Amino acid sequence: MDSATDQSPVNSFVFDHWLLQGDGTLMRDGEGVHVPPKELNVLRLLLKSAGSVVSKDYLLDHVWPEMDAAEESLTRCIYALRKLLRENKDFIATVYGQGYRFTCAVVELDTSAQARTVAPSLAVLPFRNLGETAALDLQDVMIRQLTTAFGEVLHVIPSGLIAAYAQPVDVRSLIGQLSADFCLSGRCSGPSDQRQWSVELIRGRDHFLLHGQTLDARDLGAALGALTCLVAQRAPGLHLVGDACSSYPAAVAYLRGLCSVQQHTPQSLRDALVQFRQCLKLDAGYTLSWCGLADAWLGQAMIGLCYQGRAIDEAQSAISNALALDPGNIPALARLALLTSLRGCEQAAQVLFHRCLLAADQADVHYFHAWHHWFWRRNAQAAQSIDNALRHDPDCVRAQVLRMRIALAASPESAVLMARRALQQGASGNSLLVILYVVVLAYFGQHTAAWDELEQAGLCESAVGEQGLAAWNVLFGVNPFNARDLYENWRALARLRSVDGIALSRWSGLSGVPVVEPLWSSLQRAPHVHYQASTQDHPVRERPTLVSERRLA
Repeated sequence: MDSATDQSPVNSFVFDHWLLQGDGTLMRDGEGVHVPPKELNVLRLLLKSAGSVVSKDYLLDHVWPEMDAAEESLTRCIYALRKLLRENKDFIATVYGQGYRFTCAVVELDTSAQARTVAPSLAVLPFRNLGETAALDLQDVMIRQLTTAFGEVLHVIPSGLIAAYAQPVDVRSLIGQLSADFCLSGRCSGPSDQRQWSVELIRGRDHFLLHGQTLDARDLGAALGALTCLVAQRAPGLHLVGDACSSYPAAVAYLRGLCSVQQHTPQSLRDALVQFRQCLKLDAGYTLSWCGLADAWLGQAMIGLCYQGRAIDEAQSAISNALALDPGNIPALARLALLTSLRGCEQAAQVLFHRCLLAADQADVHYFHAWHHWFWRRNAQAAQSIDNALRHDPDCVRAQVLRMRIALAASPESAVLMARRALQQGASGNSLLVILYVVVLAYFGQHTAAWDELEQAGLCESAVGEQGLAAWNVLFGVNPFNARDLYENWRALARLRSVDGIALSRWSGLSGVPVVEPLWSSLQRAPHVHYQASTQDHPVRERPTLVSERRLA
């Protein structure tokens, strides 16, 4: 087994405000400190598996491969690394009886791709057995797909240059004239519902057939993804650029977006959209930034900040781009599974989730699996999945929000204790969790206590504004028909600068305020809504739809 010391450090890692360079220098805010060899190898292994537990045996075998090192050696390395990280020492968490886990989000920089000076070239020829227009259109789509997938690692020759040569295309002479390192040729066969591509990858210098394969082309997106994998696997020296970030600025933009998603407030989710778009502008080939973009849209849908149909469409588009870059990417597949569920395909979604859970025991996979169960009104399974997510990431705000929503649907009484416990454990810094707790109090008629909580948190005005809208929609996920009317009433109220001459920012209670009081009073449990005990599930009902049930928010 090779050790980390036998491998020349190539890639750098970015996390929080830190940059671990390929030469072993740990940088923060322009200041650097050299990390000793053993500590460096341990840190690299932890960063490479960030979010997952790395066993002590694995670390000992890889860092001290040719000696019987005692566990104390590893303990000293961990102590030294925590000392180097200073106030971020808790990034390295001890999982008792197992090993260690790096808890902060990490981006790996693909410095090897940046160092490549001459990229190989690929010519994509128009496929045969198609009309001229259809063949040229398909050629353009393939060129765009491969350019996006490989970035600067592969020079895909533009279709305009190929079109400049004589037609019909003579493959041998064209490769020679273009001096292409590789050529992709093929033909289409079968009717549209049984369409296939017979693809050939040819080496340019000697016209050698590197690989030939028949691809199912009934689904164009899936066929393009398979074509990308074929090129990546069969063309020597190539790899997808979606598994690592290409630049430090793009990595920083991604981490900022991820931090905004984790805050899970109306403004932070909007900020996340900006950050992920900036990351994609700098590096459109980074798979996780497309997943982050999908998360920002899904988060807005979850708390009712945008039209849910649009959020699903935008998230679906982002995940399609992620899977085009890396068809087997587990984070992208987990989000695809949820989107498949939200579109009404329950069984297909469950198959995807099963694959993801077998491949990765991660917080976000469990979170999306919980959302899937909750959407289909399986509250007990949803609660179990959300507990698994919080076991991996106890500070995950969106998981805490979903757990309280699940509790509201199953046993509203338990939601009060759950919300209070979350705030006591440090979640009081998140405005959405505070407002959700306030909504639960008002739900049981404790309007004065609810308003007092808002005042103590300094959220009185925002509770009547945008974040209040989110709180209303969260509560009425169990009563969506009333929610629509109340949502519009709340929106109208939020536009007012004063009510009966009383400034919004000066409200200190609910008594005597004729417009607000009916709204808070309407949080009383609706008489026609039936709840069951916490130990039971809701009875099986017809499949929910996004239009009629509004189970997203």
